Amino acid sequence: MQTKVIAVSLLIISLSLAGCTTPNEEFETSESNSRIIELESSQQELVIELTELQQTNENLLASISMLESSYQGEFELAYNAINASIEELESVHSSNIQNLSGTIENLSQAIADLQNTIAELEHNMEHLRAINDFSYMNFKGAQLFSMNEILPGSIWNFADLSNASFGYTDLSNASLISANLGGAFGGLATFHNTDFSGASMYNGIWRQSDFTNAKFVNTNLRYTNFEWSDLSGADLSGAAIYGGSDWIGVNLTNANLSNALLYDIDLRNADLTGADLTGARLTYLNPSYGAADLTGVIWTNAICPDGIAASLVGDTCLNNLELIE
Repeated sequence: MQTKVIAVSLLIISLSLAGCTTPNEEFETSESNSRIIELESSQQELVIELTELQQTNENLLASISMLESSYQGEFELAYNAINASIEELESVHSSNIQNLSGTIENLSQAIADLQNTIAELEHNMEHLRAINDFSYMNFKGAQLFSMNEILPGSIWNFADLSNASFGYTDLSNASLISANLGGAFGGLATFHNTDFSGASMYNGIWRQSDFTNAKFVNTNLRYTNFEWSDLSGADLSGAAIYGGSDWIGVNLTNANLSNALLYDIDLRNADLTGADLTGARLTYLNPSYGAADLTGVIWTNAICPDGIAASLVGDTCLNNLELIE
């Protein structure tokens, strides 16, 4: 009952107040109501827009979830397939890999053994060189027949070997630089790749011996006998071979005779195929010596003393012996 009394009182007061409002107050109230209505309308629009955005996000999340689910399955399948392939390859090639590893280890060991062998050989070579080094020694008149076990590769630089005998001896790859071999005998011997550069071999007899690829650079070969010896590929550049030397039938194929002194030498039936005689002298320089005897010499592809190729002048140097000073 008391509540009803209070409500009736409030109603009377409200009606009284409503009757007391001015026109300005009524206008302001109307404008406020319009503003409120606009705000409420904007709020409703925002709510609608937010609702739509939320729905769009939910749709996107659903799509992403679906894609993740789909690709996760495909990724797992691919991953499993790759692992299976790797396991299969490892299974198939594991034995090959083990064999290859073993081969590599064997090769490494072989290389190490080879290096040790090379080092040992080098040591032995140095020791052998020390044993076979006869430089500056006096072997005048020595009899060195058939001493093939110790002489190949030996060193005789500046040694005195005058009147020594080397018959049937193998002195291949030896060094006789500036040695004295005057009057020595070396018939039927082997001097393959031997170095006689600067040596004195005058009056020596070296018939029917093998001097292939030997070196006679600036060597004294006056009055020597090399009948039917093989000097193919030899280097006789600057050598002095004049003074009645007997070189009948010598094989000088591809030899280097540039600037050599060859006058008064018997070269009958010698083979000078491919030899280089550039600057060589085969004609006499003074009345004491005559021209070289070139009867039957083979000049194929040789280079004549005047520098002309024999192939350009009928494969002979007989007309091209004079040097062009």
